[in-house]
Amino acid sequence: MYLNTEQAQGSSAIIGNIVEERSVNLIIIDNSFDSEQRIVSAMRSAGFTARPLRVEDEEDLIEAINSQPPDLVIYFNGIEDFSLQQVCHCLGGTPASKLSRVIAVDKNSTSSIIEALQTGAVDLVSFSNIEHLLLVISREYKALIDARKIETMQESLQQTECRCNSLLDSSRDAIAYIHEGMHVYSNQSYLELFGITASDELEGLPILDVISKYQRETFKEFLRDYVKNKTDIQALQTQLLKPNGEAFEGEMELSPAYIDNEPCIQIIIRKENANIEELEKQLKLLSQKDQLTGIFNRQYFIETLEEVIASCEKSEITAVMMEIQLDNFDKIRDTLGIADADNYIIAAAEILNKNIGEKDFLARYNHSSFGYISHNCDKINAKKLAKKFHKIISNLIFNIKDNSINTTCSIGATLIDQDTPEYNSVLVRTEKALLEATEQGGNHCCVHEPEKGELTRQEVDTRFREQLTTALKDDNFILHFQPIISLHGDTKERYEVFIRLKNVADNAEHSDLIMPQEFLPAAERIGMATAIDRWVFYQTINQILNRWKEGYKTQFFLKLSAASIKDNTLIDWLTYQIKEKQLPPNSLSFVVKETVAVTNLKHTKELSLHLKNLQCGFILDDFGSGTNPFQLLQHIHADYVRLDPSLMEDLAKNTHHQEHIKEITSEASKLDKLTIAQHVPDAASLSILWGMGVNFIQGHFLQAPSEGLDYDFTEM
Repeated sequence: MYLNTEQAQGSSAIIGNIVEERSVNLIIIDNSFDSEQRIVSAMRSAGFTARPLRVEDEEDLIEAINSQPPDLVIYFNGIEDFSLQQVCHCLGGTPASKLSRVIAVDKNSTSSIIEALQTGAVDLVSFSNIEHLLLVISREYKALIDARKIETMQESLQQTECRCNSLLDSSRDAIAYIHEGMHVYSNQSYLELFGITASDELEGLPILDVISKYQRETFKEFLRDYVKNKTDIQALQTQLLKPNGEAFEGEMELSPAYIDNEPCIQIIIRKENANIEELEKQLKLLSQKDQLTGIFNRQYFIETLEEVIASCEKSEITAVMMEIQLDNFDKIRDTLGIADADNYIIAAAEILNKNIGEKDFLARYNHSSFGYISHNCDKINAKKLAKKFHKIISNLIFNIKDNSINTTCSIGATLIDQDTPEYNSVLVRTEKALLEATEQGGNHCCVHEPEKGELTRQEVDTRFREQLTTALKDDNFILHFQPIISLHGDTKERYEVFIRLKNVADNAEHSDLIMPQEFLPAAERIGMATAIDRWVFYQTINQILNRWKEGYKTQFFLKLSAASIKDNTLIDWLTYQIKEKQLPPNSLSFVVKETVAVTNLKHTKELSLHLKNLQCGFILDDFGSGTNPFQLLQHIHADYVRLDPSLMEDLAKNTHHQEHIKEITSEASKLDKLTIAQHVPDAASLSILWGMGVNFIQGHFLQAPSEGLDYDFTEM
């Protein structure tokens, strides 16, 4: 590219003041110097930079090709002892010039264009019409560039196919390709699944031969529907058959593929319950770990806390929860920088983890604090443990570069026994105790003392059982909506749906709202979560119908409880509602937390595929807090991943969170998944997320959940 303030003549490409230089390696076959000069001059005027070589015979041509492979060859008819046919043959036999374009030129207008084209030229032009020649040169130069791009892409495709074949051959999944009902390829895992020693034994074998005779009609109908509807991925639970007659249950997943440039169907077979427990165990472990420190993360800490509270309620144990907050951590971060401050967090996690009991539980709770649970612990023992942790942290001297870092910790603690309410109350109590400890100047511990009148867990459940039953009967719930907004110009309306419970007092004109974190844990414990989910779904479906009547193509995002994921009647109910009320496609999307999906992997996988068939969306929520979160997406179909809220903490300064989000968005994009950032706190974070390629955002900074559906999606 070069700068030019004057527009070049002819057809050179101009953008502002920049003219694209088109350099052409040119061979002119003629016995006249005048022809070369005239062509080069005309090409220069048309915006081409020609690098010409003139040849007169085959020996000259071969030498020219070796020194400068040609883009275009201009052959003048009538050269003795060197015909057009010889030129085309010479060019085609040399790899460096196999794509070169040959333009035949006639000085006397006596040659046949048909004969020239049949011989191998791309065109025949009269030398008396130089403008025609320039148009042909421009056309063939562009065709040459396109041909070279195609050749490069074909080479890249071949390399990709080789890598894919290598991956298929080494995959642990049983994979085969079928064409017109016959096996044309199978990997080693597929052969081993059916007890076959060599792939030759399977190639050409009808797919029906590996299906139990009792299931063949069902499979044939399934395959016909798949081919007819040309769907992306379809799965069928069926009974399969080994050559020795042994039958086994398995799932066949069909998807479109190509082999040797021919369309075919890829089949992946997953044996029923094969390694499912081990897979769930691995995924669960990965989702439980904090990426920075390697200890457990906040989500798993809360799950464990719920289990501990349930055990304490049965009087099986007593326990204490502590939040251990590193004092003056903001100053440490300002002194060391974020990366080295993270190294200090790692060091603190390691030393604390080495000094806890075998049955105790330590997790990273917030950026600079740790959550801790100890069993069979009273107030006196809690104080002793806190004193131990104070000493451990105060003795930790962290040397990095020219700095030696040392600090203390503040600890808030809450005792857990059979009268302890649900986990949200425990977290609130612990945070109050921690605040009291930090207000004393740090390096202190405060243990929460239950206030008079605080309800026990059993009392909370009893109260909510009656209140929720009445709410379902009398519609004492209310829906709030929060917009999910595109960062890249998509103005479609998307709202997440939230539920609130009206706190209706006797003879009261107005009622307060009870937030879901207060009543949903109790609803799950007392078995009312699925009924509440259905109420939300039904009301949302009515909202969709009203919005579409008003001309708004609104998409709603609905949270699914663990109980609803395992509810075998949910898909049938949704199918009926969608067909009966003729819901528009993709107007409903369902949200499942990553930890819930891992814990209920089989149910979640089946649900995600059913929702896809119903043209409903699926979102993995709180995504990315664990190690290697994308492993879960190998087993669950998801349209969106929504980032864990902890990644929004101090985003503008936290480079670790920024890098992690960037990795997630990049990998999600490769997998054709859309990303949503929730709890976006401010404009600075919005700008960062946009630069990282995050697709959608939501948060109170943009708009808090409210009853109205009035957000202007054209503002962004």
